[in-house]
Amino acid sequence: MDREIGQDVQRRRIVRRVLVAGVAIAAASFSLAATVEWLRPSVARDEMQTAKVTRGSVEATLQASGTVVPLVEQVVSSPVEARVLRVGRRAGATLKAGDELLTLDTAATRLEAERNDERLTQKMSENEKLSLGLDESIASLEAQLEQKKLDAEIFHHTATQKRKLRAEGLATDQDALAAEAAAKKSDIEIRQIEEAVRRAKRSRDLQLAAARTDLSFVRREAEESRRQLALAMLRADRDGVLTWVVPEVGAMVRRGDIVARIADLSAYRVIAQVSDVHSSRIGAGMRVNVKLDGLTLGGTVESVDPRIESGVMKFYVTLDQPSHARLRNNLRVDVSVVTGRRAETLVVRRGALGRTSSAHAFVVRGDDAVRVPVRFGLAGDDAIEIAEGLREGEEVVISDMSEYSDVANVRIK
Repeated sequence: MDREIGQDVQRRRIVRRVLVAGVAIAAASFSLAATVEWLRPSVARDEMQTAKVTRGSVEATLQASGTVVPLVEQVVSSPVEARVLRVGRRAGATLKAGDELLTLDTAATRLEAERNDERLTQKMSENEKLSLGLDESIASLEAQLEQKKLDAEIFHHTATQKRKLRAEGLATDQDALAAEAAAKKSDIEIRQIEEAVRRAKRSRDLQLAAARTDLSFVRREAEESRRQLALAMLRADRDGVLTWVVPEVGAMVRRGDIVARIADLSAYRVIAQVSDVHSSRIGAGMRVNVKLDGLTLGGTVESVDPRIESGVMKFYVTLDQPSHARLRNNLRVDVSVVTGRRAETLVVRRGALGRTSSAHAFVVRGDDAVRVPVRFGLAGDDAIEIAEGLREGEEVVISDMSEYSDVANVRIK
């Protein structure tokens, strides 16, 4: 026969069931919360780089690659067409002014110089002979003129006497007229000879001027031949380093061919290259930062090469410190062209910010990195402008967070 369960027993059973159910619910809730927390994305703090938003200046830059080259490089050309007899120095040699570079075969040049000297001597002799001949002709005319003037004086004296005698009836009219005619004829002959003397002198001056011009031309040719003969012993006219020289003895070089290059390694500049898509953004006078092995040197765009080859544009940079001790010939450097600058604006150390199309950044708030919309402004090598979205003093994640681009909140461990 069944007995009725007591009230105390029933209460204890109900309490036990409630406790079990409560514990089960709490355990399930804790497990669910732990699972959600475990599934939420997280990142270790020591694997994350952050920076504070500050107020300062930022420079927008355009990246290019460059090569350090000597500021001055002299090109030595062959003054004559000749064969290389001897190479005095090899590439890489340090030179002093006057050091021999090359010796050329000058036999043909020497023969040409001697021939021009002979032409010069001959031309000088011809000019002297011409001058003497012309002076002699003029002297002869002047002697005739003096003789005619003496004759004219006699004729005029005779005519005067005849006029007096005719007036006294001692001479006929025919004699007086004949004497007058002879005097006039002598005056005409004097004027003709005087004109001939003037023409002869003008002709002499013109012929001598032409002869002097010819002589000057021949003299210049002779001087040029002697100069080329002297230059054929090619020597350095400045201190420097021989960066290139014709290497083969016996090689034929034509007049004007480059036979050596001498670089002055006491000062340098930079030849930079950039894609032609940026050609409109670079101009002379822009400031430049040149980076080499942790060192940054300032400079200015000196000129832009208008030619574009294989999609690459060149420009030349003048350095503020062209003689810096760290500069070396053919050293590869990174070149940043400053295309814009803004002061007194919100900036943050750049890191990975602004290097993708993302318009968001993660801000550290407590133990979380919260994704917020941001509008970036000018972007430089080391800093980027914050136009909208962040406030001064906020801590921003600057390491690469692209794998969390679709996550609104990242836990920081």
